Amino acid sequence: MTVFIRGRVALVGAVAGATVLATAAVPASAADPAPATVATTGVYGLDFAGGRLVTAEQSPSGDRMVYDRQVSADATTVGARESRVFAGTYANGAYLRTVPCDNGACVYLMASGHGDVGTVSVDGDDAGTESVKFWAPGNAYRGGDVKYPAGTAKVVDMTGRAYVVNGGSPAKQRAAMYPGYTSTADPIVRTPSAASVWGTALWAATTATGALTATDLQTKKVVETAATGAPCVIKEVHAVGRWVYWNCGTTGAAGVYDRTAKKSFTVPSGPALVGDGYLVRHDRSAGELLLTDFHTGKAAAPRAIAALPAGKTADQRRLTWAVDKFGGDIAYLDAAQTLHIVNSGVPAQPLAKIASDVGDAYMDIKGVNGLEAWNSTWQFNKPVTWTYTVKDWTGRTVRTLKGVTGPRRTSTGTA
Repeated sequence: MTVFIRGRVALVGAVAGATVLATAAVPASAADPAPATVATTGVYGLDFAGGRLVTAEQSPSGDRMVYDRQVSADATTVGARESRVFAGTYANGAYLRTVPCDNGACVYLMASGHGDVGTVSVDGDDAGTESVKFWAPGNAYRGGDVKYPAGTAKVVDMTGRAYVVNGGSPAKQRAAMYPGYTSTADPIVRTPSAASVWGTALWAATTATGALTATDLQTKKVVETAATGAPCVIKEVHAVGRWVYWNCGTTGAAGVYDRTAKKSFTVPSGPALVGDGYLVRHDRSAGELLLTDFHTGKAAAPRAIAALPAGKTADQRRLTWAVDKFGGDIAYLDAAQTLHIVNSGVPAQPLAKIASDVGDAYMDIKGVNGLEAWNSTWQFNKPVTWTYTVKDWTGRTVRTLKGVTGPRRTSTGTA
């Protein structure tokens, strides 16, 4: 969850004593209202991050669009859908690349947790190439400047401004952060391997059995290593705060590395998505979504959280179901094309800032140098409500701003 501050601060000189106070949502209990459902006319790809449910659906005009909806932290209410980007074919022949799914062809969506969503776009004006674009609210986007041969690009992971993309021939992996308000480091370009991003760190497999490294995307320095005990060169990684999931392929050994205890424990095999202290996988033989709770540092017995038939697609992650790694919710699509939101009930890690991009400490509120807006962001590990207090050098509060749960909110304050 990212808090964006864009406001005129009633202060000339240094901004001092600024703090962010955030309160995380509590998982639902048995006494809470029933989880939310949303009727649709068809879903062609979905993802879930930072309390935003992102889908590709038919618009009232019949065209396909990418939409998102705000979901409450207890999974009981879902806001109105907001259009993000056209998912049909443009006049110049450009379109969002699709993958096979039970509904025919689906857009593979990767939500960032701070309001953006990554897609692969086939370039209409440059036949035979495609690019990765990160779409923000209002149909604006970042990226698109790197061209890949058609059919080679993939958004591997996103967390806030950090992303990992594979593509090219021969294939290369690019990991970086969006351009910031202060400075932006060049991307890390490397041979592809299992990779994930969390905060400003790229977690990636090495060529050694069971080994992972975390590299800071800004300094390019290795900041952490992990000997997971995996009996293979790791094939897939998902990093969520304290927990780093790994596997040896979807049918091979799987485990979670506990960064606090510095050791791994085993979890069930199969295509999985990881939340805060749990993982979800689709047991197609049983026709169920199964949740494994590991927030205590060891895996509990899997429990069914939803009925989801096998379908025709072997791996349905982000096609018929998705997990919000910034919260406790899971989304899935039933045969009637109804979206369901389920709360995991798993206690989350303590609230933490995982990345930030803070503007200059000085500004000219008269706008002489065009610096009257102070642009800063903070990325948290889960949805928050927050209060931001600005004090001058004497300790006097000159501005207070408050924000509601949800990414990319512009807030007003009182001086």
